[in-house]
Amino acid sequence: MNGSYIFLGFKVPKRKLNGVLKLLAILSGINREVTPYYIQRNYGFRFDTLSRAINVLKEAGFITERYEEGPPPKRYIKLTEKGREAAACAKRILELAGVL
Repeated sequence: MNGSYIFLGFKVPKRKLNGVLKLLAILSGINREVTPYYIQRNYGFRFDTLSRAINVLKEAGFITERYEEGPPPKRYIKLTEKGREAAACAKRILELAGVL
């Protein structure tokens, strides 16, 4: 089925499973602070998708971010303890959906 997955008997568009869930799963495998650029470069995230996912996860308390001054300024993100718990669930959802 092109562009969608069957998840728990429901047809779910592929794009709905990307973003927040995928970022949680990726961060759980990295287990350290990373820049959004690192995620973009190594995992193929689009900037707008990644930016939205970071904002959602930050609002939920699943990630923290830190800024580093200096040319160029850098932004780092990492999972919180709560985020690690959520990431385990996200990984399982993506596995069940056949994405991971």
